[in-house]
Amino acid sequence: MMVGEYAHRELRDGCDVIETVASNTDAIERVADPLLAADRVTFLGCGSSYWSGVVGRALLRDADVTAHVEYAPEFLYGSPPIAETDVAVGLSQSGETTETIRALETAADNGATTVAMTNTAGSTLAEIAEHTVVTPAGEERAVMATKSVDAIVTTLYLLADRIGGPAWRTALTAATDSVGAVIESDVSEVVPTLTDAERAYTLGTGAAYGLAGEAATKLGEAMLLHTTPLPTLEINHGPIANVADDVVIWYALDNAGTAVPDHVLDALEDAGARTVVVHPHGTTYDATATIELPESAATILPALKLTQRLAYAGAMELGYDPDNPPQLSKHVEIEGI
Repeated sequence: MMVGEYAHRELRDGCDVIETVASNTDAIERVADPLLAADRVTFLGCGSSYWSGVVGRALLRDADVTAHVEYAPEFLYGSPPIAETDVAVGLSQSGETTETIRALETAADNGATTVAMTNTAGSTLAEIAEHTVVTPAGEERAVMATKSVDAIVTTLYLLADRIGGPAWRTALTAATDSVGAVIESDVSEVVPTLTDAERAYTLGTGAAYGLAGEAATKLGEAMLLHTTPLPTLEINHGPIANVADDVVIWYALDNAGTAVPDHVLDALEDAGARTVVVHPHGTTYDATATIELPESAATILPALKLTQRLAYAGAMELGYDPDNPPQLSKHVEIEGI
């Protein structure tokens, strides 16, 4: 078994998983009605699942649904408001993440309707929820989760489409081609910028803020790179003082006017940061390095696959194993909670 073999395989398998999920909407039907009837939807998760929930929050808000996201342990111990007219959605690849299970149980105890989104049928999370969506990513061996995240994010796009937000089905169909193009694209000019860094920041707005958080998770897991995710303009409130010689990756996917890009990039350049901008097709940015997404990249899925590829390539360049990062396991269970 070669170093990183599982991560390499699953990174590519994710392209097929996106297509499979996008072509089967049956699983969405069983959870759409409860979400439509809810006064408020709260996503619960840890790690990559939490950041998937940030994406879900943005997508549901675009569909005029009141949506929030909470770290599962913060929800569990923070006594958040939850009511009988709410829906709590637990997100977990394994379905065995202790904090998420307990948080969903807490929501149920307070009368909320509960939904599980997991990659594992028969898992504890799937069994305790009133409604469950099992994504078809299949077994995932690498600790650096890729195809399971692809599956849940695609599911969230389908859910937003079903509830009545922007029509995502056509974009998801196009995504199957664009993610394949991203997987095969040349990232050799960007990887050295990452491998040479001691720290990094990742920026994004809306659904792309969830992507920024997932990027920070992936760079930390695979490359052992200390990475801080922030909403795009938050970099100006304190962190800008610390970015000299750091890498800042900006997912500029929100089609902001020229004032925002000029302000962000000028401030980062003045502070001595090295900037990498991931941007839509047909746009240009004056940064240390840029990556243009395919023309059909209407969802964040191509940028998500790009992020996974960068993390994998950076880990391999540094001699780290993305299948088995130090101190990490595929899922976390905590006794006594």
